Amino acid sequence: MAAEDKKTKLILFDWGNIVESHTTGYSCYNAFDDAFYECGYRGEEKVFYILGKYNIACIRNEQEFEKTYELMKQDFNLNKTYQEFVDIYKKTFAKIDYYKDVAEYEVSLKDKCYIGILSDLTLFDKERLDHQVHLENYDYVFLSFEMGLKKPNVELFKLVQSKLQFKTKDILFIDDRKVNVEAALAFGWNAFQATGLELDKIKDKCEEFLNED
Repeated sequence: MAAEDKKTKLILFDWGNIVESHTTGYSCYNAFDDAFYECGYRGEEKVFYILGKYNIACIRNEQEFEKTYELMKQDFNLNKTYQEFVDIYKKTFAKIDYYKDVAEYEVSLKDKCYIGILSDLTLFDKERLDHQVHLENYDYVFLSFEMGLKKPNVELFKLVQSKLQFKTKDILFIDDRKVNVEAALAFGWNAFQATGLELDKIKDKCEEFLNED
């Protein structure tokens, strides 16, 4: 693609299960279980699957998160203070594996198009995200906790689109979850489902998108 064409297209990447591993090695599911165990939880359910009601990926500041932690502390019978929980969370989640080759490929696209991240994560995850992908390399970064919305809410896609100068047809979104891909397609973006274990698929789809008129 010629240099003058760079500003016509944008590729947005999810983070979890695209760069950060959710399926191999030490995953976010392991981290949630281990962090909550260290905080005193002794239930049999997997923590990740029972956190949905707290909507922690949309909590915008520590004051709100501390209030939510008090609810989780009661529900999970936790025995740590809020600050102890935060420290344990950061320490445990820093161990999650990630796909360096995917992160490197994303940045390699900067010569051909704009690149961005659109991901659901908590306010304590941004430091880890930055360590893995170096956020200064990205032209756009849209994080659920900063926007107060998460996928697949159409209002999130509307808010992201309002901050972009690209036509919907010139945006490609890559996510590991079918429901998010379907929502993006319904909104009018190009989108497809993949994980970080499918780098060849990601490369093929990106090149196909960039070569379209």
